[in-house]
Amino acid sequence: MKTIVTIGRQYGSGGREVGKKLSELLGIPLYDEEIVEMVAKDSNLHLDVVKKADEKATDSLLYSLITSGGLRGVSDAMQYDMPINDKVFINQSKAIKELAAKGACIFVGRCADYILEDTESLVRVFTYSDMDSKIKRISGIYDLAPKQAKDKIVKIDKTRKTYYNYYTDRTWGSLSSYDLCINTGLIGTDGAAEVIKAFVMKKEQANG
Repeated sequence: MKTIVTIGRQYGSGGREVGKKLSELLGIPLYDEEIVEMVAKDSNLHLDVVKKADEKATDSLLYSLITSGGLRGVSDAMQYDMPINDKVFINQSKAIKELAAKGACIFVGRCADYILEDTESLVRVFTYSDMDSKIKRISGIYDLAPKQAKDKIVKIDKTRKTYYNYYTDRTWGSLSSYDLCINTGLIGTDGAAEVIKAFVMKKEQANG
């Protein structure tokens, strides 16, 4: 198998869970925390700093970095050369390309579909769901009241949309940005993983 699968997702649609289940079905790795760790190492930033900047385009972390000692062995010139979030994105893109070069794998979020757009074997997936299903999922996971869950969903999706639209020339959640869009509220994360697997197998068969 040579396919690289990227999964964009609405918060609460279970995109990361779909990725994990797809990884098991296809027998290929899902890269998540490995990317964050690679970025922290390559950019000389503390791991916690990279986690805070992960998938965020607008929050300035420079002040917190300076006051918390987040930078490790980086010159003053490098500190002020570019926004921290941009630096994280650049190193994140490098890490994603390096991991994809190793063979078939799965990425969740982080603009991977855009970063790997020239990859011939790419399958771009987007998971979404109705609000009630997302509220139920997030309420259950984080023990939140429905209103709190909804507020969290709206806030995080706004952040993801801003991040994606800022770093790419595409629109987050737009059909034209993906090869396959799946409503997990209708078929669940198990069903979504099965659909993606079938799509990948058909695509590989068609391409020989």
